[in-house]
Amino acid sequence: MKIELKNLAIVISLLFLCSCTNEDFTKNESSQEIIKQKDSKSILKENFAFSLMKSIKESKVLRDLIKNEALKMFNKDFEVLVYLIKDIRLENGATFEETINRNAENNFQLSKLLSVEPTLTILVPELPQGSFSAKIWNTASEIPAVALRTNYTNEVPLITPDLNLEMIPSDLVPGFPVIVVKNNERVISNLENPNIRNLKTKTVFEKDGVIIKFWADSFDNENEKNNAARFVRNLDPVLVSSYDVYDQQNPNLDGWQRDYIYYGIQPTAPNGQFTYDFQEHLRSFSMTGDAINAYNKISDQTGDPKMVSYHRVNTSHWTGGFYEFKVRTIINAKNGVGNELINGFTVSPDQLFFLEYEIVKGSFTFKYYRLKNISNQTVLVDIPLINWDLDEYASSIKIEIEEVDLTTTTVLTDSRSVKFATNFSIDATFGIKVKTGLKFGASLETTQIKTVQKTFTEGNDFLGAAIVNFADKVIIGRRRGGILGVEGWQTRDYTTGYCKFSIEPKKVQ
Repeated sequence: MKIELKNLAIVISLLFLCSCTNEDFTKNESSQEIIKQKDSKSILKENFAFSLMKSIKESKVLRDLIKNEALKMFNKDFEVLVYLIKDIRLENGATFEETINRNAENNFQLSKLLSVEPTLTILVPELPQGSFSAKIWNTASEIPAVALRTNYTNEVPLITPDLNLEMIPSDLVPGFPVIVVKNNERVISNLENPNIRNLKTKTVFEKDGVIIKFWADSFDNENEKNNAARFVRNLDPVLVSSYDVYDQQNPNLDGWQRDYIYYGIQPTAPNGQFTYDFQEHLRSFSMTGDAINAYNKISDQTGDPKMVSYHRVNTSHWTGGFYEFKVRTIINAKNGVGNELINGFTVSPDQLFFLEYEIVKGSFTFKYYRLKNISNQTVLVDIPLINWDLDEYASSIKIEIEEVDLTTTTVLTDSRSVKFATNFSIDATFGIKVKTGLKFGASLETTQIKTVQKTFTEGNDFLGAAIVNFADKVIIGRRRGGILGVEGWQTRDYTTGYCKFSIEPKKVQ
């Protein structure tokens, strides 16, 4: 069913009525129940979306602006932060903000929405089978519909160019031009974090008291190092040598590969100085288990998987763009409270999963796709962690991974028992600190209870944690085929129940 736009009040009251089709779509919630869940922010975003639809319909310059800004991929996705374009003038001399305000109803003002949703973003999604993307958008002839990413239903409200409102069921993906109004999961503002100046990441926007920063610099598209990293993976010869020393030449010797990598220690040379040439990196990542369950877990909008019927796959994540994953490394140091190292990476759905679509037949106004087959795939990433000096840090670190939907966090504490190596001394000849002996040496390690303050984000999909030990083998054997990584070697994977990843030292200087 379509809804004719008489005025915005009517639209809002009818927002969540489903489109009628020849297929039997079962609603999970009544429209009255959903309307009760909407807040003032959602209503403001609806006002903005309708005004944006009117504005892009009348202005090719605005369509060009959104396309060109999306292609910059400032945060490694085809997204446009509204704060970055609100003062740009269009063909009639009015700014983006002035144009939105002029076309809005109910006395809507963009500044009011930005005051409560400072990370407001326009996404140009990559849709199936090359049906639409920022790269192929013909702004002269294609006027996209405007969709809304919500947090109270997995169905997607869609405003068509003729200003009708439709609801896209959660298991369908558009096959026609559409842009999405959403919040940005890769940046944070001083509204969410009053102490944002303490965040040592790049500032994206700062003006009139508003500060917006990346919450992890790995999302900065200007960081060329991380741009190409997922496509290239090389094992340094030193890692291979560590395997040769402890597993090939001396298979009965219970030594540590990282002793060789970080200290140059081997049976014939048991003492060594720490080198900063290597740093631990998260190198590969994949979801585990049933691919449909994995896809549904990280692809819902509301965080409630029960909103997807048992026989369907929730594909409404197309409104969110690429996935964002937070990597939290909990490190315990010998002196003081331990540290929490926060990093992140982004990956598109079709990199993390093999997605096979089919065209949906029915009395739809536009063409839609549905997923018919999903399988997990491994993606290469390159996330730096720590230079693992056993004289500074415990012999184990904890890695936690979550898929990011929100950026507002609270602080929790994490306490665990950790071991510290004590076999370090000052070389009498050269006056340098050296690690004396393989593993923990002749002296016993010390065990302490350490506490770390860590952040927690309610609403994110927590994918579990794994303990990585300094003593763990980096290379566990020869690879018998396969295309991932360097042919001939297999590195260790860590699993959390929902995902698996590899942690490997990488030469950094």
